[in-house]
Amino acid sequence: MTDQDEEILNPFADEVEAKGTVLADRLSTVGDARIGLFSNTKKNADHFLREVGERLEADHAAEVSEVVYKDVATSAADEAVYEQLREYDAVLIAYGDCGSCSSWTMHDAFQLEEAGVPTVVFCTEEFTTLCQYEAENQGVPGLPIVEIDHPIADLSPEAVASERVTDDILTAVTEALTNDTGELLELYKGKYTDAASSELA
Repeated sequence: MTDQDEEILNPFADEVEAKGTVLADRLSTVGDARIGLFSNTKKNADHFLREVGERLEADHAAEVSEVVYKDVATSAADEAVYEQLREYDAVLIAYGDCGSCSSWTMHDAFQLEEAGVPTVVFCTEEFTTLCQYEAENQGVPGLPIVEIDHPIADLSPEAVASERVTDDILTAVTEALTNDTGELLELYKGKYTDAASSELA
């Protein structure tokens, strides 16, 4: 190779396009909305979702689905499941309580948001930081991640309903479904990751 044949390549892009916040438009109201309940098959996820759904039906006259399941918590849902969930006005996903299941639960949420379906992800307090880092890395820092007390898998179904589905949880869900995307960005951007960064500083 002669000097004339040599070419120095720059590994950096000339311009990096910021993803920004990409969230599906939220609902004008929860009343009469068709809400999908999506379980990642973690223990008690279905009991938790049913209780949330019953409360939304009672308080807002929402139309809530039966629980939709994917095969395993540690992988993406099948396309047929996404297709079914895209028929709803919004989807609630439960829940992340370990590293891999939290990551795949967020992946499911990203697929639905990209398809225009507003979602809410439930995650136990031990893993909300991980979930939010994933949302930030995917360019959706305002994606609503509602924190629930850890643990949940070891509780009885009755305890899940009475101890984990609180008024604060229901308020967070309705806000996550109806606040506009700018408000959600203010509410959720850095909500969990900022605290984690402060602890490491």
